[in-house]
Amino acid sequence: MTGVVVSVHKTGIEVKLDEVVFCLNKCSELPVVNDNVLLEKREDKYFVMEVLPRRNLIARYDFYKERHQGFAANIDTVFVVTSATKEFSMNRIRRFLALCGDVRKVVVVTKVDIGSAPKIPGVEQVNINALNPNDVTKLKWKGTALMMGSSGVGKSTILNTLCGLNLKTREVSGDKGKHTTSARTMYFLDDGRRIIDTPGVRIVGVEGENTETRRARVRKNRLTSS
Repeated sequence: MTGVVVSVHKTGIEVKLDEVVFCLNKCSELPVVNDNVLLEKREDKYFVMEVLPRRNLIARYDFYKERHQGFAANIDTVFVVTSATKEFSMNRIRRFLALCGDVRKVVVVTKVDIGSAPKIPGVEQVNINALNPNDVTKLKWKGTALMMGSSGVGKSTILNTLCGLNLKTREVSGDKGKHTTSARTMYFLDDGRRIIDTPGVRIVGVEGENTETRRARVRKNRLTSS
């Protein structure tokens, strides 16, 4: 039987058949959200036996484990989410965009109600207040969209407003959101579209970056986040 991966956790994988079932991974690679997978049922347990061919894969490079860490597969649009606060970093945005390949890319700047959104040249951009339903409807896509960004920029708030969910978020010092998303998860809209939420990413690894450059960037991130 085949299904689509809707969530990836440390302990296992959720796959949508007629209903969502919890699976253990038995194939050589770790499936990612929106992968089509081949399943096998043994007694009352499901196992992922094979990842079927992908149209694309959005992943970052993990320097410490020297391998790619997949976010999602078979993606039509990537929303790189940032905020119009001190979190905004053009360099970080460029690094996220570099992971996306030929997939349609949109930079989403949130919290425009409390900050000013800089213009980002050369890329599609949408500025929103993620709490405003009219603003969130500016996010247009077909098929499956992936949201990526740092912690607390408003990804879960967008989903709450867009899908009528109640994902946990909280605010720190009035403008810096603290993320509570711990797993990559796909949500289904009534019109058939899909959108994937991901945990906040602090270090955006790009394969080919030399070790000294990476170490310097890690040190800078630690200093700015302390």
